[in-house]
Amino acid sequence: MLVLTTWYPSAERPGETPFVPRHVRAAARHHDVRVLHVRLLRTGPVLLERWDGIPVLRLPFHPLHPAGVLRAYREVLRHLAGADLLHTTPFSAALVALPLAGRRPWVHTEHWNGVLTPEQNGPLWRRLAGLRRILRVPDRVTGVSSVMCDVLGRFAPAQKVERIGNVVEHDRDVSPPPRGPVLELVAVGALRPLKDPLLAVDTVAWLRSAGHDVRLTWCGAGELEQEVRDRVREHGLEDHVLLPGPVSSEEVRARLAAADAFLLPSRSETFCVAAAEALAAGRPVVMGAVGGQRDFVHPGNGRLVAGRTPEAFGRAVLEVVSAPGMLGPREMAEEIRSRYGADRIAGELDRLYRSVAQPPARGPRL
Repeated sequence: MLVLTTWYPSAERPGETPFVPRHVRAAARHHDVRVLHVRLLRTGPVLLERWDGIPVLRLPFHPLHPAGVLRAYREVLRHLAGADLLHTTPFSAALVALPLAGRRPWVHTEHWNGVLTPEQNGPLWRRLAGLRRILRVPDRVTGVSSVMCDVLGRFAPAQKVERIGNVVEHDRDVSPPPRGPVLELVAVGALRPLKDPLLAVDTVAWLRSAGHDVRLTWCGAGELEQEVRDRVREHGLEDHVLLPGPVSSEEVRARLAAADAFLLPSRSETFCVAAAEALAAGRPVVMGAVGGQRDFVHPGNGRLVAGRTPEAFGRAVLEVVSAPGMLGPREMAEEIRSRYGADRIAGELDRLYRSVAQPPARGPRL
């Protein structure tokens, strides 16, 4: 099975889009998997390496360097000749693979929020969003959430579209929340407008003005970092909003274990692995109301907040740590793990691949 992707971690960007290699590792439980990482707008040599035990070929692909593009396609064709099935992700990889349509059974998985909400991805993509029609070409198209599948169904026939969620990694042990004198909140995500970290800072300010001692640790970096730091200073929250930057998955799990709740006021999410992993750690989540998190966040394990105000998010935080009817940490963890654990997703991918790669049995001729 050949995975062609434009998103994959590397030595210079080890934390990039971790949900893609998780899908790859899940697929590799049942199949021989190789990855072609098409590095858009990059030049340089073709590099072969192993990442998490999976062979990965790095292919520079820059439209202004036609020789490099031709070299990349030669490599793709060479590897495709020995494959039973092609699996692309995300949308940009489908564009790269389009000239190869029909050579092998083709599965595409969509993670990109630009497919879900073009209006939140700049004026150029808003003009080009009609290109999503190419998603009718693959043999099967999977979305990581119900809302993504609803959008995919506008461009691909309904019988081609299927929901297969992201893999949620977790520790086996689930610890009780600290419930100390300080209400500990954690967020994991890029410091960019879609995640709305400024609203998270304002929510901490509202909670403190309401008499609650609270601290937020936001794990991640991005273009809004300076604005977030300025907002923290405006509110006098230097000791109450911590910005450690990008952290390892091990540190994320450690910070979740030390937290009372997860707070991420995103404007939209295609799935939100970070929220699912918070639940897998037994921590309730508070998020915006738009996006794929609606598949797994419910009143027993969190709150989806429609009103985009500090008070609305602040009150939701107070509810998830004190309201009756909330699931216990182990119940939260077991529920999300049963739906999105690696074993479950590996089985779903195996079933999907076999349904596409194997032609249907033919009955006797009459």
